[in-house]
Amino acid sequence: MRREQVKKLPKIELHCHLDGSIRPETLRKIAEPQGIFLPADNEQLKELLVAPIDCQNLNDYLKRFDLVLSCLQTEAALTAAAFDVISQAAEEHIQYIEVRFAPSLHTEKGLSLPKVVQAVLAGLEQGQQRFGVKSNALLCGMRHEEATAIEKIVQLADAFKKDGIVGFDLAGNELNFPPYTFEETLGLVNQLTIPLTLHAGECGCGKNVADAIYLGAKRIGHGIAVKDTPEYFSLLRDKNILIEMCPTSNFQTKTVTKLADYPFQTFLEAGINVCINTDNRTVSNTTLTDEYMKLHEWYGITYADMEKLNHNAVNGAFIPESEKQVLHEQLTISYQL
Repeated sequence: MRREQVKKLPKIELHCHLDGSIRPETLRKIAEPQGIFLPADNEQLKELLVAPIDCQNLNDYLKRFDLVLSCLQTEAALTAAAFDVISQAAEEHIQYIEVRFAPSLHTEKGLSLPKVVQAVLAGLEQGQQRFGVKSNALLCGMRHEEATAIEKIVQLADAFKKDGIVGFDLAGNELNFPPYTFEETLGLVNQLTIPLTLHAGECGCGKNVADAIYLGAKRIGHGIAVKDTPEYFSLLRDKNILIEMCPTSNFQTKTVTKLADYPFQTFLEAGINVCINTDNRTVSNTTLTDEYMKLHEWYGITYADMEKLNHNAVNGAFIPESEKQVLHEQLTISYQL
């Protein structure tokens, strides 16, 4: 596969974090009017924003978010950040993207939760108007927060259902807060018929993936650890679950440490649906094009495989069937190479 061709082909992305995907130069523009000091040297700034290829663990990776979050505490900053992500998506011909963020992380300077959501949706809408990239957003509850705080985010997802919030997710410390910690909260998500995707199996426990499915998740963020519990493969198949894989990020966070342990082929051979994502474009210093080129290098995937992975993403997207139909047709026509 040729990089230029991979970049040009239409793609779908379902797992992209807003705060981990802002270009350093955009962060500069956001920080300046707020009087936030950033290193003048671009390389130094990048060092603060981009996680090393060899992180110690997931927490070492997550440290890269601190500086960004300190800048994303105003409506203007959030709108600019969301617009920036869509401009990046447009550059590599992404046709549809779901951008996720945790509203509670953006209230340090007094923004209300609804204002945070409105500001992000405004940026996505501006991006769609300018670049023609269709997008929606997913709201994340942070696992370490109180149940009442997370339930506020669920209610927020419900309130903005018609305005571009299409699902709910739990992010953060999976190790100390496994899925069943949130049984009641996720019960509310299901009761309000909010589509659910959950981070699970990013650290070493396949049971978390199964539990997330039992609790109503239709998609799993990362899901890597389930490779060690093949007894759950039939559950993933029977429930038609989509695993949102993020190759670069999975190696950085030490979810796996060597290629032989990465379960991309294992999942495909087991008939499990997989789609490919960046996770955090800036923190992982990657693009969706890079992710597909890696899979080509590692496994020799073809354009036909890439097309299939994108059809999987469309099938799992939290959008109406009529919109899926349009995306499927676009993919089918464009991949007739």
